[in-house]
Amino acid sequence: MLSMTRPYTLPDERALKRAIDELGRLEPAQALSEAAQWIESLLGNTDLADTVRLRALFALDQAVHRQARACIELYLSAVAVGSPARNSLWKCAHGHWSLVFDAYGESLVTMAAAGKGDKDAAMLAELSTRAIRAGSQCAKWDAFRHGPITEAVWARLNLAYRLAAGQGVTRRNMRLRADRATETNVEREYLRAFALHSLGVDQLDAYRLELASRLIQYVLPYLELTEAPDAASLHWIDVSGAQPPARLVRTPGNSGALRFFSGVVAAQPLQDMLELVVAGEVPAPLVAAGESVASDTHGKVASVLSHMIRSWSNEPPVRRHRRHALPGRMLVVEGLLQFARRLAGDPNAAEPRTWQMQDASLHGVGAETMLDEGNELAVGTLVGMHLPEGSGWRVGAVRRLWRSSSAIGPIGRIGVELLGGTPAAASVDDGSAKVDVIVLDTLKRGQPVRILVPVPGPRAGQAIYLLCGTVPVKLSPLTTLEYGADHEIRMYLYAG
Repeated sequence: MLSMTRPYTLPDERALKRAIDELGRLEPAQALSEAAQWIESLLGNTDLADTVRLRALFALDQAVHRQARACIELYLSAVAVGSPARNSLWKCAHGHWSLVFDAYGESLVTMAAAGKGDKDAAMLAELSTRAIRAGSQCAKWDAFRHGPITEAVWARLNLAYRLAAGQGVTRRNMRLRADRATETNVEREYLRAFALHSLGVDQLDAYRLELASRLIQYVLPYLELTEAPDAASLHWIDVSGAQPPARLVRTPGNSGALRFFSGVVAAQPLQDMLELVVAGEVPAPLVAAGESVASDTHGKVASVLSHMIRSWSNEPPVRRHRRHALPGRMLVVEGLLQFARRLAGDPNAAEPRTWQMQDASLHGVGAETMLDEGNELAVGTLVGMHLPEGSGWRVGAVRRLWRSSSAIGPIGRIGVELLGGTPAAASVDDGSAKVDVIVLDTLKRGQPVRILVPVPGPRAGQAIYLLCGTVPVKLSPLTTLEYGADHEIRMYLYAG
């Protein structure tokens, strides 16, 4: 929590320019922390005229856009979930955007209460655009750690859009950075925030969420936000309220200020890009977000593209297998390496945690568990599970994860897809190193076998030797079926 004292003041334009010049020379985290001190001095500062305060806020916001962008790259590069460096980056970046959003929110509320006229239309357009950009960044950083997204976020996003719509300035273009020719407006920024939320952020890890955010920018001209629903409408929102977008299951009533979203037209350019990625070509803007994990960039980009195409399809999602309420406790080992050690009987393996089961289907389990600051659970994490009435361990991957607040701490609401019912610990050798893995299928000559390998793991595209007896078994590579947060599922051929 930032101090509510005002250690910095902005008495004149020269002091502001000097502060901005200094911010531009700082490292990302330091720049955001320093800018926060200046921005905090503007909150509730009645010594400054509204216009002066807003202009100072706009300038400070713009001054650290580059470093705020760099913080995302640094966060994604800090692959050790729960590490002190990663947590520190999250607190710095999320704290910065929260403070900026608070400052913009304060001005939005003031404008709404004052009922400003047309003479303030230009200022309102810029304020609303920047506020929506800041709010969407807050929501994205919340989603990087699987929530919760604070209730105030969509209330303010809707307020910013509503005020701009009331003045007819949602499409008034502006440049948010003086050093870039790119223009944006209220509608574009609101549509970007809406589109990202519509993808189901509880199903995306931080890396894939950022990829999705960049892909939305690519297909933004194909996305639609309308005042009336049509056959292609997928999601809706009441901009007069505080709730986030929701899937359009049935047409809502006429009360409120409704907007309807469709991404159906974007499916074709996304499909075209997916075909390029499958062929081995990844667009340069998407590679930057994953430089530290370049070996599996193709698979991750492809998985995000497929997810976006499914999410924006006209076909509503259909559950393949019925869920049954199944309360009870199950033992869980989180992470491939710890689960492999548990299966192998390693006395140094991590002790299982207890999760509270909620329901189950043929291929999945829903559960809840308490989470803490150091918990490494993420979408895509491999988990070993010992179900209440089971006789052995099963293996699955976290497909959905969302944090919710409670009186006793954060609770994780988790959806797990079952990958196999008879996992076996083993080791493989790719000629350069021995690696612990999990075998999902029974070995049969001439048949493919699925192997769970850690990330980083054995060299891809190379034959490996399974060390499961007195004689190593050679397995020839076929394909990679899935890329997870801490694992890959690879298919090999046991030729015999």
